[in-house]
Amino acid sequence: MKKSKPNKASKRKNGVDLDMISNLPDPILQMILSGLPTTEEAVRTSILSTRWRYLWTSLSSPDLDCTRILTNSKRNGFKEFVKRVLVDQTRDLDRFRLCCKDIDMSTIRLWINAAVMRKVKLFNLFFCPRVDERKVIELPHSLVTCDSLEVLKLYLFSFPLSLPTVTGFPALRALQLNNVQLWNDDSVEQFLKSCPLLEDLSLIDCVLHSLDDLCISSPSLKTLRINNTGLFGGPDGLEICCPKLVLLEYAGHTASVFSFENLDSLKKAVFYPYMTHTGLPFELTFSDVSHAMCQLFAGVSHVEFLSLNLFIIQVHTYSCKCIVFDMIFV
Repeated sequence: MKKSKPNKASKRKNGVDLDMISNLPDPILQMILSGLPTTEEAVRTSILSTRWRYLWTSLSSPDLDCTRILTNSKRNGFKEFVKRVLVDQTRDLDRFRLCCKDIDMSTIRLWINAAVMRKVKLFNLFFCPRVDERKVIELPHSLVTCDSLEVLKLYLFSFPLSLPTVTGFPALRALQLNNVQLWNDDSVEQFLKSCPLLEDLSLIDCVLHSLDDLCISSPSLKTLRINNTGLFGGPDGLEICCPKLVLLEYAGHTASVFSFENLDSLKKAVFYPYMTHTGLPFELTFSDVSHAMCQLFAGVSHVEFLSLNLFIIQVHTYSCKCIVFDMIFV
C-alpha cells in the first residue's frame, strides 16, 4: 500500500493554523524580538520562516556587543553585523547600546552617524579605539547636534575625551560619563553651559587630567552624582552652583574644599567620602579634611534627607577632640 503524500496544508490541523504567532502583526512580533536577551538571539529567529527573515532589522532597541564575539577572526563579521542592524532607516531607535573595542575611529563615527540618522533617543556607547588611534577623543559633530538624543552614556576605558564647548545637545536631559579622562581645563563647566536642558549628570571614575577643581554650574541640573571610588584620587576642590538641584550624591576620595552656592532647591544629599591607608590625596591633613567637612555641612544644612558614612563621623570626632585639647592647654 502506498503511503499517502502529506497534505500541502501541513501547517494546518482541523482547519486551524498551527503557526499562529507568525500571523501576528509586525509590531507584536517586534515586541517579542525586543524581549529576547540579546540582539544576536533576535537575529537567529530569521531561520524560522520567510515571515521572520528580516523582522530583526526593524528592532528599535538593538544591543550590539563585540565582547560576545569570542575570536578576533570574527571582528570583521561584527562590523558587517552592526552595518546590517543600522542600515534600515525606516524605524527610529528608542535605545541603542554599542560596545566595541579596537575598532578604527572612522568606523565608529559611521555607526554614530547612522544612529543619529535613525533619531536615537538613548545612546549607550562603550568603545576603545585601536592602539594606533589612542589620542584625545572628540565627539562627532552629528552627535553633538542631534536633536533627538535625550540620554547619553559614555564609557571610554579611561581614554581622554575633549568635551565640546559649542552649543549642542539641544534635547539632552541625562548624561553619564564613566571611566572618562576629562582633558581640557574647565571643560566640564563650559560643556554644561552648552546643554540647555540637562537635568541629570553622573561622573563615574572620571580622571581630571589637568583640573584642580571640579566646577559644576548649571541652571537646569536637578540630579548630580559624582563617584570616584574606582580611582586613586579625586578633585582637589568641588564647586557646585545649581539653583534647581534636588539630589546630590558624592562618593570616593574627599576633596579639600567644598564650595556650594545656590542650592536652595536641594532636598537630598548623600556623602560617602573616605581616605586611603596611604594617606589623603594632595597631602591633606586630618585637620584640612575636618575644615572641608564643615564647608560641606554648611552648604547642605537645609536638606530634608542627609546620608553620611562612618568616615565623616570619625573626622567630626577627631575635630571635637582637637577642640577640647586646645581648650585644656590654652
